[in-house]
Amino acid sequence: MIQNEPLLDAPIPGQSLTSELGARPWQQKSELQTLEDAIEYYIPKLGDPSTINTTLRIIESGSSLTTIAEVFTLNGTMEGKHNVDVAVLVNPVIVEFLKGLGDLAGIDYTIDADEENKSDVTPLDATEAEQELLKDEDVEDLMEDVMEGASEVNDISEENEVESKGLMARRSS
Repeated sequence: MIQNEPLLDAPIPGQSLTSELGARPWQQKSELQTLEDAIEYYIPKLGDPSTINTTLRIIESGSSLTTIAEVFTLNGTMEGKHNVDVAVLVNPVIVEFLKGLGDLAGIDYTIDADEENKSDVTPLDATEAEQELLKDEDVEDLMEDVMEGASEVNDISEENEVESKGLMARRSS
């Protein structure tokens, strides 16, 4: 059957542009201005014992590490935590952290999803996985290992600070 009447319940073109300027979180000044701020925000959040089980289960389910990182940073961008540029810069750091997490837990992971290897994980599967992982007792030991690795990364990054040079670099006083 062909519908003769047009659908009138769709949004009007340009309706998304009618909100007041600055009313959306991503139109405000970001809370996290630098890559270091974003790393200090995401790494403890991903390593938190209350969320690590869920993260490990998602990794184990076959989701690629880049997809997981992009979901976290997209959410952070939409909440106004940081801008898109910081999200792009922090994604590889999150992927490396997730790789370390997977290695410590002994989980096989996929770094980047190929078109042929896309995961068919449903929200129900993720919920069941989270419930199973909450039963594990080895989370504290895993977190200790992860936090030791994070402190080593901070020590290395402090040693490798380089003075920025270039046309747009900030001037030193």
